[in-house]
This record gives sequence, C-alpha cells and structure tokens, in this order.
Amino acid sequence: MTKVLFKNGNVFYHGKIQKLDVLIENDKIIDIKQNIDQADEIIDIADKLLTPGFVDIHVHLREPGFEHKETIATGTNSAKYGGYTHLVAMANTIPCMDDVETIRDFKRRVEKDAKVHTYTYSAITKELKGQELVDFDANSKETIVVGFSDDGKGVQSKDMMEAAMKAAKTNDSIIVAHCEDEGELKPGACINEGNYAKDHDLVGINNASEYNHVVRDLKLADEIGNRYHICHISTKETVAALKEARKTNSLVSGEACPHHLILTDDNIKNLNPNYKMNPPLRSKEDLEALIAGINDGTVTVISTDHAPHAIAEKNKPIDKAPFGIIGNQHAFSLMYTYIVKKGLIPLEKVLTCMSLNPAKVIEIDHDLEIGYKANLAVFDLEEEYTITKDNIKSKSINTPFLDTKCYGVLKYHVLDGVITRI
Repeated sequence: MTKVLFKNGNVFYHGKIQKLDVLIENDKIIDIKQNIDQADEIIDIADKLLTPGFVDIHVHLREPGFEHKETIATGTNSAKYGGYTHLVAMANTIPCMDDVETIRDFKRRVEKDAKVHTYTYSAITKELKGQELVDFDANSKETIVVGFSDDGKGVQSKDMMEAAMKAAKTNDSIIVAHCEDEGELKPGACINEGNYAKDHDLVGINNASEYNHVVRDLKLADEIGNRYHICHISTKETVAALKEARKTNSLVSGEACPHHLILTDDNIKNLNPNYKMNPPLRSKEDLEALIAGINDGTVTVISTDHAPHAIAEKNKPIDKAPFGIIGNQHAFSLMYTYIVKKGLIPLEKVLTCMSLNPAKVIEIDHDLEIGYKANLAVFDLEEEYTITKDNIKSKSINTPFLDTKCYGVLKYHVLDGVITRI
C-alpha cells in the first residue's frame, strides 16, 4: 500500500485555508496536519492551493445523441482539467434520460469513458415535454441518478410541477429546476431585455421569464416539503425570492454560473453568438445581486451549465445561434481572477460553493477529511495562462472567454487516490 504526501500546501480545510500536509493511502485520505514526514512519495506543493475536488451539478455531456458537440469522454476530461472530480449530466439527450433502459445505457457509457465521477439526472417529464411524469419510483432506484430535471425546458404546468415534487419527496430525491415561463417569451428572443437588445434591434428576454416560476416553485416546495434546487440563477428577483424562502425552508437552494457573475449584457461584443446563453447575461444590478447572494449564503452553489455546440452551429447570427457556452475547464480560474482577486467574493466562499455545497445538494459523500476518498485538486494561483482554442479540452470551443487571461493553473488532479500531474 503506497502512501503519498502532499506537503506544504495551502489547504482548504474546515472552511479555512491553512498550511497543512495531506497524506493519502490508496484511495483515501488518512491524515491532515502540519509536519507529516512519513510517506512513500512526497509531493512538495509549497504555496499552492489544495482543495476538495470541485462538483459540477449542471453539465451537458451531449451523449447520447449529440456526440458531434461533446462526448462523455471529452466533457469529463474538460471537467478534470478544471479541477472537478464529480459532475452531474443533464437529461436532454437523445434518447432522453427518462427511462431505466436509457439511464442504464448511460451508466455503461460512463463506466467505459468518464474521466471523473459522473452522475445524471432523470428527466422530470417524458421527453421533457411537460405532459407526463417519468416513473420516479423506477428511475430513482438507479444509483447513477441523483435527482430529476427537465433542464433546457421549464415545467410550464403548476399541477405537473406539484406532482413532480410530491413524487420526488416520496423517493427522497430532489427537483432541479430550469425556471422559464414560456408565456413571457417573445418569438426570436435571444439576449437580455436591456440596452444592448434595444440598440441592436434584438428581441429581449425579460426577468419575469425566470422569476415567475421561481416564485411558484418555492411556494410549492414550502407546502410539500421536498428538496428543490434552482438552476442558473440570473435575476435579482430570483435571488430575493430564494433569500426569503431560505429563512424558513432549508430544503431549497440555488446556483449561479461564472458567466452570470462576471459578465453583463453590456459586455457583449460585435453581436458574437458566444455571448448567447439561457438564461442570458443580465444587467449590472442583477449581477451585483447574485454576488451579494453568494456572500450572504442565499446562493450556495456555483455550477457551470457547460453547454457545448459545434462551431458550425454556433457560428450563426446571434438571434439564430443556439443558446449555451462551455464552462467547466476554466470556471475556477475565471472565478479566481475576476471575482476573488477583485475582492468581490472570498476565495473560501468560492471553494465551498464549487465543492462541498454542491455535494450536499445531491447528497454525495465528498469532503477533504480523514477517511474520505481522496478526490482533490491542486492549483498554482500565481501562474497565468490564456484560454485559447488550442488548449480547450472540450470538443467544442463556444465560450465568450476565448483569449482571456486567467490566474490559477491546475497542477495535480486526484481521483480516488489516482494522481494526475498536469
């Protein structure tokens, strides 16, 4: 049995960054303290950050059905190079992840190709059509399923969402909701309903299209008492509604994405379709509300909504191109460079929202703690790099952050004790 020691690191442990050593043996962490010297191999990570591996609970791996955009192999490799050790794939594949047969096929693909621990959500409704619930009892028994989501489509019917919440509660599972009221959407809507849309004669997406369903669902979740999580929060109204709900209901939670924390619709350049995602980049006021929501504990998770598209698909006019950008490889570097270094959110809070909190939402055992599996990441926060087409690990390159400089280079990735030197 081989003991490997990560020595002299700045270790994110018990909510603080501390100068500690971390000893792993086989697949587990066996000691965390200062001045450990007994090991078969010593890796000196002096002044580098050692953190629990990140957990992305909102990823589109595109397989099966859209392998020209991304595959399980490429999407999980992208996550690995971002410091992730766990992720959850969304159900909007072809066939849709709405029955046991498709879910088991996905599990076989994951066992063969995934580079990190990979789970999936079952769909909430069959084929995401919002008309008929999936078999919650059967799908929730599959160990790879950690919740239910129709992400990509909002559940339009209040009665359908109520039935879904009750079914999820019966199975001790969670509803992970894409909140989008289609009644608020105008044909051709493509970016936020703000000055940029007006100046460029584009159809805007208003804030109510998101928060209408948030308010509806939070009320239902309170009445039913089920676990409920809001995807990709983008509006100040959603933050306010979640803040109020969490005062009395600890079972509800929500996530923000790096792009909504760093960019607004004022940052869109040259009608570039790589700035188009759903929900869209919002106003400065919305962005500031999101940052405040993370700082005060309202928004507890940072996820990426990693959404790859092939170049030919994305390279269309902004009103015709598909929604979505890639995100998991560079999420931490972007957060560190453009949020932490600017003093907007503390590093410890970002690390918590990217690792421990999302693990709690989907109820998996993951922590930097003695006896836990060694799922870790080591970053050099002083090293700078530039995001380029050539160093992207995803199969797709659709990101507004191309040619952006970042600090925070991954040096080691540890998955169940298996160490990859980057």
